[in-house]
Amino acid sequence: MKILSAKNHNVVKSFCYITYQELIAKVISPANVGALHYSKAKAQSPVIAANDAPNKTKGTVLKHDNFTLLRLDLDDTKLDIDSIADTLEGMGIESYIIHTTASHQQDGKGNRYRVYIQIAASITYKVWALVESYLSHVFMADDCATRPQQIMYLPVRFDGDCYEYKIGQGEPLDVADSQILVNAERYAQEQTKQQEQAIKSAPIKPAYKQNLVGKQISIINLVNSGYTWEGLLSHYGYKQQGKAYLPPEATSKTAGAYILTSHTDGKERYYSHHESDPCATGQCLDMFDFIVIREYGGDYKRALHDIAKTQFKQIHKHNQQEYFTHLHNESVNAFFAGGEA
Repeated sequence: MKILSAKNHNVVKSFCYITYQELIAKVISPANVGALHYSKAKAQSPVIAANDAPNKTKGTVLKHDNFTLLRLDLDDTKLDIDSIADTLEGMGIESYIIHTTASHQQDGKGNRYRVYIQIAASITYKVWALVESYLSHVFMADDCATRPQQIMYLPVRFDGDCYEYKIGQGEPLDVADSQILVNAERYAQEQTKQQEQAIKSAPIKPAYKQNLVGKQISIINLVNSGYTWEGLLSHYGYKQQGKAYLPPEATSKTAGAYILTSHTDGKERYYSHHESDPCATGQCLDMFDFIVIREYGGDYKRALHDIAKTQFKQIHKHNQQEYFTHLHNESVNAFFAGGEA
């Protein structure tokens, strides 16, 4: 089977393909880029995808629908390379590659690994996503199932790196006939049940009232329409596992935070079961609520002022002008009302 590859992440056409054995060779003997900072060394890395599509765009990958590799992103994991290998082998995965990333143990960062699992036959996106979500749950890794087009950076060596790799040699994983697929289907079913229960039982937090005058524009509405849940959760260190998310404070391996779509107004809101999650308020939160809790400790007034000044500067100036106009009009109206009296 083929694996889509390119010489670096900037490539948008003229892709090539490598075999799993060639991937092993690239991990065993990475190119040495010398005295480069790890962030710049990463930019020199060859990249691969988990499929053999003609290019790396999401539309093409999904239309091609042929995945030839399983992968895992383990960032800031408590596991070391041997415990990752032990877990894989305990699950019946014999043929695998583990290597550290360029940022592994750099500038105070923790353990960062990439894992590739050889499969016996190509699989569809539906099956690939099921298995990826389950494996991410097992390893408390970031679930890439929603990003089928995501590339992986192959290793390069550079001065001061902490490079490690480990190769598991055995039979490729027969996904269709594996206990892993059975477990993945059960896991997905359980997540669906939990999500449905949350939708039925979780009340919606009433929206915070922003006092608007004149033609002022709502900062809350701008936040709720200007951000995405995927971007927010990623920014605050959440790890996606199938339909659920694992908060950065979570001590369990089971993700219990969801983005729920309301049956009443069709809006997406955040709901969490995690006791350690500061956003687990027992209510469904909009993006503004989420940011206020995460960034401002629940202080809505301070959040409104700060977000307006830093994120929506022109709107903030407009709102200030509208406020001054409102005060002026009130003063004029009071004057004439007093004169008439």
